[in-house]
Amino acid sequence: MGEHVVEADPVAGAGARRLGAVHTRSRLRYELGLFVALWQRDMIRLARDTSRWLGVVLQPILLWLLLGSGMANVFKLDGVAGMSYLQFFYPGLLVMIVLFTTIFAMMAVIEDREQGFLQQVQTAPASRASLVLGKTAGVVTIALVQMVLALVAAPGAGYALGDAAWGTFLLTFLFGAVGLTALSFSFAWLLRSTGGYHAIMAVVLMPLWLVSGAMFPPKEGWLEIVMTVNPMAYMVDGFRHALSGGTAPVAVHGPGVTIAVLAGFAALTLAVAVLVSRVSGGARK
Repeated sequence: MGEHVVEADPVAGAGARRLGAVHTRSRLRYELGLFVALWQRDMIRLARDTSRWLGVVLQPILLWLLLGSGMANVFKLDGVAGMSYLQFFYPGLLVMIVLFTTIFAMMAVIEDREQGFLQQVQTAPASRASLVLGKTAGVVTIALVQMVLALVAAPGAGYALGDAAWGTFLLTFLFGAVGLTALSFSFAWLLRSTGGYHAIMAVVLMPLWLVSGAMFPPKEGWLEIVMTVNPMAYMVDGFRHALSGGTAPVAVHGPGVTIAVLAGFAALTLAVAVLVSRVSGGARK
């Protein structure tokens, strides 16, 4: 008995391919739509609450000026002549601004959950990756605006912006800001209240900034070990290298290592943030 051969229907095959293409385009439209909507929401917040974001910039600058003036006569860096404390502390100031921006901006995750907006976003036909990336893009954009404002003070710190290595600067900012934003997102997603969120930030992130080499030169011992695994130490070094024109004499890590570590930090924290948002639906009261 001969075998019966079933021929493929070219019309049905073409129809299936068209349906698949339509489904793919619809999915991409939903993903991009959520990303843009969350980014625009943060831009609206920036426009409506400019005093809050200016405060995030002015507070670190005030600290920088006060400490820089007070330490002017006692600060001395071995092996580096002519560097004032204002100049030494300035890269740490930039990291502090990025850190404060991510901490304050990610409070919106908790506020959105309390207002019911987060629950609506979770029911949208888009992935949690789009949610995380949209929030991250919004916060990084806000941090970029604040960074531009802070760079106005660079000449006062002794840095010539025309001599800066802008490629290193932008990569340091981008990877560092993305990493800190994604990390803050994970904490905000899991915690129930803004009070608890601030407490965790004060215990975890602020001490990391203090031991990042931002305020005092690194020394051998346990502090050097902590700085090796501290992402903010690499941000400080990255900004030092960039503002010094490529290579800074007081940085612990080289420019290439700094960028590579920060890129890994950003990728890791983004992956963790997406995983946290999938595993947990967000803390509830």
